[in-house]
Amino acid sequence: MSDHVIHRKVLAFLLLLPLGLMLYPALQWFRVTEIEQDLVRLPQQLEQLRHPPDTGESGRKAEMKRRAMESRASRIEEKLRFLEAQPGSLMLRRVLSISALLGAFGAFVMGLGIVLKIRVDSDRAHRSFDYLLDHLGASFDTVSRMLLWHIGLMLTALTATALYEVAWTYTHWATHGYVALVFTSPLWGAIWCTAWLFFRARRELAPLEDSSVDVLGRVQTRDDAPGLWKWIDSIARKLDVPRPDHIVVGLVQGFFVTSTPVRVEPQQHLLSGRTLYIPLTFASVLSQSETAAIIGHELGHFSHNDTDHGARLSPLYQRMQQKIAVLIQQDEDKPSWFNRPAIWASVYYLDQFDRAYHHWSRQQELAADQVGARVGGPAVCASALIRVTAVSDVIDQLLADPRLRGSNLLQVLQDRLRRTELTLTRETLEHTIAHPIDTHPPTRTRLEALDVSLDQALLRQATRKLGEAETSWFSRMLAIRPHAA
Repeated sequence: MSDHVIHRKVLAFLLLLPLGLMLYPALQWFRVTEIEQDLVRLPQQLEQLRHPPDTGESGRKAEMKRRAMESRASRIEEKLRFLEAQPGSLMLRRVLSISALLGAFGAFVMGLGIVLKIRVDSDRAHRSFDYLLDHLGASFDTVSRMLLWHIGLMLTALTATALYEVAWTYTHWATHGYVALVFTSPLWGAIWCTAWLFFRARRELAPLEDSSVDVLGRVQTRDDAPGLWKWIDSIARKLDVPRPDHIVVGLVQGFFVTSTPVRVEPQQHLLSGRTLYIPLTFASVLSQSETAAIIGHELGHFSHNDTDHGARLSPLYQRMQQKIAVLIQQDEDKPSWFNRPAIWASVYYLDQFDRAYHHWSRQQELAADQVGARVGGPAVCASALIRVTAVSDVIDQLLADPRLRGSNLLQVLQDRLRRTELTLTRETLEHTIAHPIDTHPPTRTRLEALDVSLDQALLRQATRKLGEAETSWFSRMLAIRPHAA
């Protein structure tokens, strides 16, 4: 389902549905008003019928006219007694019709408020990173509460509308009042559906909870890998950026740093503070200088407080995406209209904030590229970016190949790159590097920001066949152990 279709569904649910709900309560209010007017009009008519003006007529025609007036007066008197006998019911029906109107109108106003808040907040977030940082989660929770109010007000309108007909049926049972119950039976079904929708939305749109980043790998302490730590420390010293508190070496995913709590599987280690993740898949196919440029880029996030900001912003954004993914998966497994308003509203909200989130996230990445370029120069940094992008495509192909399941991914990758050079297509340059925390700009945009031309020399360097130097340097660094005292 396209975003435009979802937007239309959200607007229909938030705005058009409440307006439609106002029609029937408006008719009920008109019925009450008519009865109140009858209570004023009927006594006057009765008085006129009982005391008609003397026209001087006589004879049979006058007698028939008199009897007709008496019959009409009798019917009016009976109707008047019936209406005067139900003042409580009439007042109750007036209150219920007004309550239904106010409930439906309140739902419309709340829906309009939801749309305006999302658009205003997303525009402000695009203009100010601090606003995005401070208000993304709070705004999502506020919109969720407003959506619950919207559904609750519609439930109020439907319930008041149905109770009006119950009150009318009670006083008109002798004159086919049961017809109203039959006529409003779909209304009771709508009430049940709306109540169920309210409780489902209340559960699905609960406030976002804190979470950790889950990775598969091994924690490398200073005692375990002193050579690796010494090398990382030298890069941090050269760039004058903070050092990581933890280093995790894994197999999949890309290079990243985060200040969000990290849960390392399978050991179930929970790390807090600054964590650097190094994937063996990339570290074993890049040169040491290219890897240093990538790590310099990642450490650059520490110097700009990007990871501290990301510790608050990016996981929150990811949890929103995960919540929506869970809702969509639940709906695919067990389709239900009760899930969809929450899905539509969440997708609409996230889509409006996407522009601001990606704008500021990409600004951070481009700034970190400038830091990474200071390690070995812009050309080395550019070569590393191109090679990582091209290798990630190869890794995706290998992971998607069912014939390679259970194989040594690292060995298969190295064998593949020893035999063939990497290919670089237009799509590759527009590729964004996979990252569990942030969204990277396309590789072409990053090269332009580094002011590096994509010439043949750079392409040959970045797409070269794999050599022994690339496959061995990182494993040797991990193998270095301190000398015995």
